[in-house]
Amino acid sequence: MNLYFYRGVSPNFGDELNTWMWPKLIEGVWDENDNSIFLGIGSILYDSFPSDKKKIVFGAGYGGYTKLPIIDESWKFYFVRGRRTAKALGIDEKLGVGDAAILLRSCVKQKVGKRHKISFMPHWKSTFEGNWALACELASINYIDPCAPVETVLDNILSSELVITEAMHGAIVSDALRVPWIPIQPLNSIHAMKWFDWASALDIDLLPRQMISSSLLESITLFFDTHNPKIADKFRRRGRLLLNVAPEIFAQSAAKRLIEISKFNPSLSSDSAIESSHSQMLSKLDELVLDLGKGKLVY
Repeated sequence: MNLYFYRGVSPNFGDELNTWMWPKLIEGVWDENDNSIFLGIGSILYDSFPSDKKKIVFGAGYGGYTKLPIIDESWKFYFVRGRRTAKALGIDEKLGVGDAAILLRSCVKQKVGKRHKISFMPHWKSTFEGNWALACELASINYIDPCAPVETVLDNILSSELVITEAMHGAIVSDALRVPWIPIQPLNSIHAMKWFDWASALDIDLLPRQMISSSLLESITLFFDTHNPKIADKFRRRGRLLLNVAPEIFAQSAAKRLIEISKFNPSLSSDSAIESSHSQMLSKLDELVLDLGKGKLVY
């Protein structure tokens, strides 16, 4: 199978989990020249995959970034991220088992001591527009860089007593590894739907908290995202000097809001929900190996 995942201008934790996790679970099946496309972690159920290639869906979700794909015999669904994806695609809602990153429960074994009372992880795109590291420093909160290597991010999550996160996979992984988390409403609203998709699979009553901008650049781009996205994109490409305009004033306001958010009750799916989702995914792995007629499980 050809392992497909999204990579933008920078690697980011959620998508890079694909290259880190799958080889730790199954081997002898990965081949870039294969005619099958494996769709694991990410909002990657696009309408642009070649019709002559087999699409193997193993936990991916629909993000609303493109038109819905046309589902035909070239698609094979083992499970999808949540019930909203299943409903959008017109497949059995029972296939909305959860985000495939829940399978980290089978390959993250180490015990990590708690070094951080509170950590914050922004969405990876927010790292380019905001001063989040500075905001965390001012709030005495550990900053988790979503563009750092997977093992670094995992260590930061596991060593935290609480994770506040704008990055969806900050929440998914924290939840899977039983670290309490507080969701931040994505500063860019286009990323909101997929949160509720994943939450639906685990019966999580999602209560995202409102955050504020940590820089002038972020404030301007968010304003124009609503009113004129083309202008927002121009600021993203050419306005990085705005990060240096009164940075501490914006970061201090964001720091104050982070401290306020840390006092809300954190979220965590029930043990029975996460264990059921994980168990179903392991059964699907067995089914996948049988269907492929090759490869072996190594977790």
